Amino acid sequence: MDNNNKPNPDKKVGAGDSRSAFDEIMDGFYDLSALYSPHQPKQEAPKPKAEPPKPTAQSPKDKEAQRREKAELRRKLEMQAIKEDIERRYSQQLEAAQSNTESTDGGEKRTHEPVTMSFENERETVREELSRIDEMINSETVAEPVVPPEDEPVRAAHSDDEEQEEQPERKSRPHGSLYEMISELGDFVLTRVGFALTLIFKVIKYPFAKFAKFFNRVTESTKLRIRKYMAATLDETAFFRSEIRSAGKSIRKAFRHPLSLPSVLVHYIRKAILRHRELLRTAANIALPAAALVIFVLTINYWNSVTFALEVIYNGQGIGYISDESVYIEATDLVKERLSSDKGLLTDKVNVEATVAAASNLDARYSLALVSLEELNDAQAISDKMIENSVDNLTHACGVYVDGSFICAVKNEADAKTVFYDILSPYEADAKANDYVVGFAESIDYVQGLYRDDKSIMWDAAKLEQTMKSDKITSTAYTASEGDTIDSIAEKFGTTEELLKNANPDYDFGNIADGDSITVTTVSKYVRVKKTVTSSSVRDIEFDTVKQRDATKYSGYRKVLQAGVNGSERVTKTDIYIDGVLYDTDYSYETINEPVDEIIAVGTKTSYGGVYIGSASAKGFLWPAPSCHYVSSPYGWRSSGWHNGMDLTRGGGGALGTPVIASRSGRVEVVQRSNSGYGNMVLINHGDGYKTRYGHMVSGSITVSVGEYVEAGQTIGKVGSTGNSTGPHLHFEVIYNGETQNPKNYIS
Repeated sequence: MDNNNKPNPDKKVGAGDSRSAFDEIMDGFYDLSALYSPHQPKQEAPKPKAEPPKPTAQSPKDKEAQRREKAELRRKLEMQAIKEDIERRYSQQLEAAQSNTESTDGGEKRTHEPVTMSFENERETVREELSRIDEMINSETVAEPVVPPEDEPVRAAHSDDEEQEEQPERKSRPHGSLYEMISELGDFVLTRVGFALTLIFKVIKYPFAKFAKFFNRVTESTKLRIRKYMAATLDETAFFRSEIRSAGKSIRKAFRHPLSLPSVLVHYIRKAILRHRELLRTAANIALPAAALVIFVLTINYWNSVTFALEVIYNGQGIGYISDESVYIEATDLVKERLSSDKGLLTDKVNVEATVAAASNLDARYSLALVSLEELNDAQAISDKMIENSVDNLTHACGVYVDGSFICAVKNEADAKTVFYDILSPYEADAKANDYVVGFAESIDYVQGLYRDDKSIMWDAAKLEQTMKSDKITSTAYTASEGDTIDSIAEKFGTTEELLKNANPDYDFGNIADGDSITVTTVSKYVRVKKTVTSSSVRDIEFDTVKQRDATKYSGYRKVLQAGVNGSERVTKTDIYIDGVLYDTDYSYETINEPVDEIIAVGTKTSYGGVYIGSASAKGFLWPAPSCHYVSSPYGWRSSGWHNGMDLTRGGGGALGTPVIASRSGRVEVVQRSNSGYGNMVLINHGDGYKTRYGHMVSGSITVSVGEYVEAGQTIGKVGSTGNSTGPHLHFEVIYNGETQNPKNYIS
């Protein structure tokens, strides 16, 4: 503490003034104690650190140690600031107390309460606290504050009332835990957030730093190369200028002696090669591979764009290139079709000499050639060239083909299309209103090319329309077979008896023999209108029933394990009408939902012997008593009267107790337990009008009940002799639509 601020010890200071100054100072001490309370964990004194190694990537422990060092340094600085503040405040309070004392000396004498503590004692207390603060600043650990004992009279000058008022204030001061929590939370957040931000920044910065480093290297390398090349260029330029001057002098001298001129040129060329040997070698190393690559690419492109082809030489002239001979054969067919005038379309005879001459010269020869792909021709182009070299009166026109057959040629393709559009136009409105598609049953094609310019080939639009709307007469040779009549032939070809008789005027249709040749004439249109009507509906798909045999359940047991669910499908029906008559109907199916099978558990366990599997008869019935194959009484009349069934027993005895099985699958309709008539009897309904009866079985042996479903071969009882019986046997009946039948016809 500065000595200039020390008060004069001889100067008397009022107890109240010194008391207020002392209170201010002690408040500072309590604040200091709150910052460094004994509840704060003490930090261990850091061990002396060795010489730090070269800067490397810091570990989390190193970073934590640095953070602690910074916190300790901050604590010392705070303590130093608190100490200076206490000294300043103490000096100011003393000065104020002294000035107040001096001002009251000349006036009325004030009466003060007696004090038990002198000014020197107060100053000594301040000195002790300041000394303790110095120790805390200079020490490596946080010193615990000195708390005066409660029984020591710190402020004896105060009254008991003042002491009671000050004690709650001291106790109400915060102990420092909140400050510690906030400080630690701030340090934690700052450390973690700072670490996270640093890590994110490093991750983001890494690629940019690498790129910047790479770019810097490239830039520096480029700069060095540019400088090197510029220096070399300047040197070469200077050398070149000097060489030019020297060469000029030598050449001028050589002109005086012309024979020495070649040697001078060779000298300078050799000198240039020797001086720039490395440059020429580098240029050759780069240029030669590049030139080879260019040549390779050009070679690949060339051979990909060319192919071997056949050159067609027709009438001594090359008319094009084709890929194979089939193209030429197709072209000759087109030529014959387009040059022919006898198509059955004309009523007058046309001079066909030009056509015959052209058709007789349709031979050509080939030669192998290497051509580009663009030079290959198709059959249409070859046929045009052939026609052009065969006939003189040719013209470019549009050929009309119906189902592949040539009809005519017209000058303008639009005129031909208009003709066919006009034929369909009356149906367009109705097709749009009723949502169906209208078109031609035949395919219509338009082919541009060269056609012979005469009336038999070249038509106008009016003639084409008239022909397309008229009937076409077609004649076909038919070989008769045994049983043919004029009616059956007419029905088979869709013609009339009158047309058949007109086409065969000398043939007797009343005596058609096998192998006779008959000309069949039919009348039809060139083009027929086809109407396509489409409709769709949704229908159910019935589920299937899957039976799962369960050997743990008795025969007749049935349980639905999974309910069946019908699926659904969309059925699209397409009706095709030709000239208003139904020609064909087609169905297509699209599944919407798959059906779910019904799964039924069927018991197969029996009480007596299980299920007997034997060979069924042609009508599907099994022998009802597998152990009894002797017929003791057949079906029909006997001495006692009419017998409705067949009695089965075992020859030599032993039939009693042998199993009785269901002859066919069905549902039990009657179960009788009696000692009269049929005795113990079972009646099974098999459906489709069939029933079977089993009588005279052993009492208590029947294993089925009414309504139970039994499988063929399932045991239903035992052979006995109950009811109207003379011995152990099985009475077996077959009933169809209420009438008994001879069982022999069903089970033999």
